[in-house]
Amino acid sequence: MSSSGNGLPEDPALPPVAPFAEWIGLRTESAAGGRSLLRLEPRGELLNRRAVVHGGVLSTMLDSAMARASRTVEGVRELGGTIDLHVQFLRPATGELWARGWVDHAARTVAFCRGEVHDADGELVASGSASIRLRR
Repeated sequence: MSSSGNGLPEDPALPPVAPFAEWIGLRTESAAGGRSLLRLEPRGELLNRRAVVHGGVLSTMLDSAMARASRTVEGVRELGGTIDLHVQFLRPATGELWARGWVDHAARTVAFCRGEVHDADGELVASGSASIRLRR
């Protein structure tokens, strides 16, 4: 069994990264201590008809960053899924994007998280919050 980054075994039947996140090209740069940093270089299929990154991609980035941060909380074996996700789109997103996620508070079965997506210039393009089910 592989480790989840917190020394506890993960379910070997589950892939380490969601196939959809992998398909869009989302890469984990770091994930530890209730924080994560993810990177995406958008390709044409991820743009809307105005040639900016589709809001669904930004939502996925936020959800993934907060989930990966939650997986690093001590004692967490696996996630049970996102309970709720709130996203605020602040400006059009183009070019390389960076998503940061962090756990504000982790109770026994739920992590309360926040996240942000920034463009390569450091401009905030989207922010969000989520509650994520934890399995300890």
